[in-house]
Amino acid sequence: MLGSLTAPLVIFAMIEVNVAQDYGAMLIGGLLAFGLSGCVNMQFIVYCRLYSCERWRAKSLVIATWLLDLCHSAFVAVALWDSIIVPYGDMDKLDSIPWSVGPAVQLTAMITFIVQSFFAYRIYILQKRRLAVVIPIVALAFVRLVAASVSMGEMIRLRSYAAFVQHPFTSSIFTLGLALSAVVDVMITSFLCYFLRKSRTTVTSTMRIIDTLTLWTIRNGSITCAAAIATLVCWSVMPQNRIFLGLHFVIAKLYANSLLATLNSRNHIRNGRQSHSANDDPFPVVFPEEWGNPPVISRTQRGYSMRVDPCQLRAGNLKQGQSIQVNVERTVESKIDEDVEPTESRTEDCAV
Repeated sequence: MLGSLTAPLVIFAMIEVNVAQDYGAMLIGGLLAFGLSGCVNMQFIVYCRLYSCERWRAKSLVIATWLLDLCHSAFVAVALWDSIIVPYGDMDKLDSIPWSVGPAVQLTAMITFIVQSFFAYRIYILQKRRLAVVIPIVALAFVRLVAASVSMGEMIRLRSYAAFVQHPFTSSIFTLGLALSAVVDVMITSFLCYFLRKSRTTVTSTMRIIDTLTLWTIRNGSITCAAAIATLVCWSVMPQNRIFLGLHFVIAKLYANSLLATLNSRNHIRNGRQSHSANDDPFPVVFPEEWGNPPVISRTQRGYSMRVDPCQLRAGNLKQGQSIQVNVERTVESKIDEDVEPTESRTEDCAV
């Protein structure tokens, strides 16, 4: 009699633990993804305010990433609703894969491909427009996108987590996609750091900006790579629960934030460099002209430096009779008995 009463309790406890591990992990991952999506929206607003006159190529990249992130958040919300609310009390539906999980996986791969292609383009610029390194990176990123497309189709077709995990083909394809995501991140981070360090010069301000970019590259690459590796480990070790899926919801947000933060940091890095030295030439290797409109700095023969924003000079941006504000700065250095006196700086505002 005691054994017959204990067995249902044990089964109920096992079901409760599985629900906590499966849908609790999905809920936590979804909430974290929504928080990171808010950061993406904030980064998008900052970009629109700082780079409103940037060229269409960069704008289209940012808008596409932002829209894909919004769609991903919508599919994650539907997946959480269909996984937690709809089958509440019906234990037979705990193993079913909601239809929105597959598109969420596909959108993650699309955002990953866009961001990795952007950083591959930066390697292309740093490598002086040679394709020896860029082609393998883009090819592997594209294979990862195809693997995610196959995984999405199989999720929609099978509609069962157990069948998806036990099927050798689908399990291998999903593993391949996660592994390629981590491998491409490692390749991008390694090559970017290598070519940035190779571009170091004896100019102090240029060395400072290269060190800053190297640190940013390592941080961005390590965060996205760590998320992909953590998802891959949970998928390989614990495929019977949904912890891997909760982590997978977060990957797309990390990649989107990585791209937008990199683009929004350009003004900060440029201004920091110009505040240290205005005598150096611009550094087109890091921020090519195709991705922005950096302020133009020109120096006259008398030692005056002029800083003009090209956005103000663009046709259609100025009304008739409107004046342009130009800052003219002259620096004078004096040496007396080989002791350097403090630099005197004079700034004049001229209206043209």
